[in-house]
Amino acid sequence: MSQTFYHLHIPADQLSARLQDTASTDGDQRLDTGEQLHRLLLRQGIVHGLDLTAIDFAQQRINVGEALVEPITVAMGTPTVVGHSGLHPSFDSLPRLVDETDTLGQTHQVELLLAPLIRKGEVVASPGPGIAAQSGMNIYGQEVSCPFPAERIIEPGANVIFGADGKKLVATTSGYPRYTSANKHSLEYQCLNIAPLVDVTPGHMQAILSLIPPPPGHTLPTRDAILQVLDEEDIVFGRLPQAIDQCLERCAREQLPQHEVVAVGIRTLNGTDAHLRFVMEVGPMPGKIMANGVIDFRERNMFIGVNKNQLIAIKVPPTDGVAGRDVYGTIVTPLHGKDIEIRTMDDAVLDEATGEIRAVRSGVLSMVTENSVRVSSQHVVPQNVDFETGNIISRHAVAIRGSVKPRFKVNALGDIQIVGDVDKAIVRSDANVVVKGGVVGTSASVKARGDIDIGFANQSNTQSGGKTILRQHGSYCRLYAMGDLHCNPSARIISSQLVTYGSLTTGTVGSDIATPSMLAAGIVFERLDRYFDLQRIITEQLQTIEKMQHRKRSLAELEEMEELIKAHQANHKQFARLNLAVPKDQEAVDNGVTHALSCSILVKGQVFAGTEIRIGNSRMVVNTTIGNVTFRLQEKAANKEGLRYILALPNRRSK
Repeated sequence: MSQTFYHLHIPADQLSARLQDTASTDGDQRLDTGEQLHRLLLRQGIVHGLDLTAIDFAQQRINVGEALVEPITVAMGTPTVVGHSGLHPSFDSLPRLVDETDTLGQTHQVELLLAPLIRKGEVVASPGPGIAAQSGMNIYGQEVSCPFPAERIIEPGANVIFGADGKKLVATTSGYPRYTSANKHSLEYQCLNIAPLVDVTPGHMQAILSLIPPPPGHTLPTRDAILQVLDEEDIVFGRLPQAIDQCLERCAREQLPQHEVVAVGIRTLNGTDAHLRFVMEVGPMPGKIMANGVIDFRERNMFIGVNKNQLIAIKVPPTDGVAGRDVYGTIVTPLHGKDIEIRTMDDAVLDEATGEIRAVRSGVLSMVTENSVRVSSQHVVPQNVDFETGNIISRHAVAIRGSVKPRFKVNALGDIQIVGDVDKAIVRSDANVVVKGGVVGTSASVKARGDIDIGFANQSNTQSGGKTILRQHGSYCRLYAMGDLHCNPSARIISSQLVTYGSLTTGTVGSDIATPSMLAAGIVFERLDRYFDLQRIITEQLQTIEKMQHRKRSLAELEEMEELIKAHQANHKQFARLNLAVPKDQEAVDNGVTHALSCSILVKGQVFAGTEIRIGNSRMVVNTTIGNVTFRLQEKAANKEGLRYILALPNRRSK
């Protein structure tokens, strides 16, 4: 038989002494015999409010080693009486200091108002004669002054209204009284609120029971009473009676506030979107974000061979999901999976009935985007593209074993792989482009409907309809992408523009001597180009207007200036309405805010002072050089005046 240990607990307000079989604080005195209880009360000077019957009963329990069903109060002080005028509370209450631990683990003493449970519809305050404030006395016989002003005036607060007679205050929900106050001289104006006994979380998937210990002369509500409150609140689904019993037991034993989930709904299971499941090995897709947050920079597997009639992929249809139910019993409809449009090109064909994609004839495979598949023949250029080969125009995939020399062009419907550089040349593809070397020179340009994967970029520009991958470095270049744009963490970006409609990841950006770079996410690059064009045109028009205003003008010049002012005003309006976060062929009811909030700019290195950061329609300039940081849009900045706040957050370490 295990031994029961007893402790005398005296709360911080010194208004009671209770015998309990668990220690609440380190200061609780342990007792082994009933005689020790009597001596301890005398030694500590506990002289006021002693309950001799309760003391005798407690001594018997200690001597026989019997566990306590609930704490035994052996002394009770006299609580203070708060003065009132006008309305008076219709319930007994007792202020009590309790220990509360905050989110940082710090323990503080807070005042808790012990009061009986108020039921919905009960009168909580009514007119009555004035009551003067009265001091109390603790268990040591010491006077306890009233901590409130001499007079308190009660007004209705949350979950409290005036009754039909307009004189009494009535509770509109079952719960515990709480006061919020404002002092004016010797008067205290107090709003009487009712904190709900049962609160429902946002989304209505949990009901939480909040119990507080009752004041002297009152008891905790029963399980049946709590179930009646659930009925009042129409909480009919997912009840947990055992959780109610556990919460009641803890509150009685510990004499501290308790919280417990007493009803749980069934969450919806949202449907899955349609997607392509490839049945053949297609190799890595650079730029894919792995489960641990690391970006896959492995080399793309190009020119994957397929045979005639070979099964390439199967379209997996969307699912509808499973409905849930909240604690009110309401059916919660799931989000259904979205369908996708599969696009096949050249020698790939989709069977709408089975969802299978097969090759019409043998060739090589391209994934132009996640939902588009192309099969084409392969055209191999075993040398540089120069005067000997001429420009390359092909309906097939093109493999170039050398470089594309200045002023030459490569245009293909399939994938293009270039082992060397794109040197002051132009490359276009309806699929993907991989350049093992770099894109070099002011006239060098690479454009692809799918992804672009390059070694480095210098004084050049690229434009992809999918992802863009930069593996080494970029200087004085413009890289545009409609998907994500990812630079290897070791890459350095100097005096460049990196603009993506998705998210952006890069290494170090800038230096102490170069002109600042611009990093932009959640932005349509065509819109950004138009933004800068309008900005330049408006500035030039304004300068011309100011010059014309400061000199004598002929009638023709006056008419010319009038037309120029109209054009300037029209451009200014267009500039103000220009939305950088929405493609021109799409409608966005929230002006692209939701998409912009989902985008980020992650710098795995230093970002130097002066770097311009853009996300959606928001802009900021980095004031000081910082490192390993992620830029995100702050949600509350989404308002009619535009997105104004971009936050710089330290990067999380990947596991």
